[in-house]
Amino acid sequence: MIPRRLPVGRIAAALALIAAIVLITRGASGVRWRTLRPGAEFTTLRGDAWCKRGPATVAALRLDPARVVLRVRHYSLLPGTRPPTIVEWQRLTGALAVFNAGQYYEDYSYMGLLVCDGRVVSRRLHPDFKAALVSAPVSGPPAARIIDLEREPLDPDSLAWREVAQSFMLFDRAGGLRIRRSDRIANRTAVGQDRHGRLLVVTSEGAYTLADFAQLLRSPALDLEEAMSMDGGYEAELCIAADAFRYASFGPWPRGTEGEEAPGARTPLPAVVTVLAP
Repeated sequence: MIPRRLPVGRIAAALALIAAIVLITRGASGVRWRTLRPGAEFTTLRGDAWCKRGPATVAALRLDPARVVLRVRHYSLLPGTRPPTIVEWQRLTGALAVFNAGQYYEDYSYMGLLVCDGRVVSRRLHPDFKAALVSAPVSGPPAARIIDLEREPLDPDSLAWREVAQSFMLFDRAGGLRIRRSDRIANRTAVGQDRHGRLLVVTSEGAYTLADFAQLLRSPALDLEEAMSMDGGYEAELCIAADAFRYASFGPWPRGTEGEEAPGARTPLPAVVTVLAP
């Protein structure tokens, strides 16, 4: 009898994946959140088990909607004619944090419903986007949350929110994955909501498939019940400035480039979400 050869390479890869998942799971209770302002906390995680290219670091900004203010902004409401970069958005608004608001067409028009301070900038609901980040209800105390449009449709002619950015769901409260699996990789930005009603803005420094990024977001370290994607590639950006603390991720960041010299830092962003905190 000829002895069978064990698939050593496959076994090693499987063990490495299991080890990475175990490390993330075990580290869930050990995640250290840094308080930036009341209602705003920051941390970083490792997504080695799922990262396909570039740094495996993932940044997470956790927000208490009762203590911070989220505003949706579009460049068409500014005096200039050119969309600012994320660094310019942060300087213009003086916000604690700025991140990309969602996908847009080549002419910088938004893909879906976009409402800025009660003004409907883009009225057309995208038929395939079943999520919306909403803030500033017309009545009631300030708040922000994710809306699953499969369960709670929005009517552009009768909106209960003054700030709306539509995009697509990654996974829902029932645990279902709401995206098609694909091998396409990119840097990612997503917004999730945990069981305490807090919002988490999560941006990757490296490239992930959507399904793998969703799997990372479902880790116990983040405790998310649902999450929506904002965009990927150079547009997946997060900029934070809180007193002496600084953090920025500008989509794909080639080795050897820093700060505003990174190509992603020069990417025009027609729509962003700003986070304001006392």
